[in-house]
Amino acid sequence: MPWGFFPRAPGAAGLKCVAAALLWLSAPLPAARAQESGTALRALESAAERYREVNAVCADFEQAIEVRLLGRRVESAGRVCQRRPNLFSMRFSDPEGDMVISDGRHFWVYYPSIDEEQVMRHAAADSPGRHDFFREFLEDPAGKYSAEDAGTGSVGGRECRIVSLTPTAGAAYRRARLWLDAADHLVRRLELHEESGNVRTVTLSNLDLSPEPDPGLFTFEVPDGARVTGPPPSALPGAGAAYGARGPRPSPFRPPPARR
Repeated sequence: MPWGFFPRAPGAAGLKCVAAALLWLSAPLPAARAQESGTALRALESAAERYREVNAVCADFEQAIEVRLLGRRVESAGRVCQRRPNLFSMRFSDPEGDMVISDGRHFWVYYPSIDEEQVMRHAAADSPGRHDFFREFLEDPAGKYSAEDAGTGSVGGRECRIVSLTPTAGAAYRRARLWLDAADHLVRRLELHEESGNVRTVTLSNLDLSPEPDPGLFTFEVPDGARVTGPPPSALPGAGAAYGARGPRPSPFRPPPARR
């Protein structure tokens, strides 16, 4: 450094200021940030504890997907149910007939609004958060995410704590936000920022924590004439000749077409 860069050499007071600045820069996470993280984790754990108390939950849902590459917003609606430990049903009323079902072993994805002859099947253990958001976000949340407090908001007139989540392990999304009811700790809304760049928002209403879901909700039957993409037919009970390769297929997580 050229001599003369400083008008004069720093005195003792100046050296103390420099030392204090360096100490501040090397300090650990500020107390305020740590407190916010603790608040977020407590809210998330309260929701997880509430979830552990129930055997099944059902709710109406409205879903909106911002398809960034196409500049489109796709909206849909229906009813979602989950029974512990791994049964899940997401049946659409708009588009009517579309569904995502977990029978405990497999996820079945059927979008007749896109192609009534195609069924997609995936192992239930593969990224349940793409569909079964109850399990994804409320089972061992502290072990899966780093959480930050994102303030408060309102969903359907209910005051909520907003928690921002970043997965600490591999996930099908980059980050997520949950709106947790401040009074009863239920998830009222979730927002997923997916790897594709899409932003998926699901808003829940009419939550029922003591339903008796019809077992048929969690059963999927391959429609006559439909073909299943996924593992070989030998691993697909009941599919038989319905399985077949038909060339490129839409992603199982492609949003249904807009009907509004």
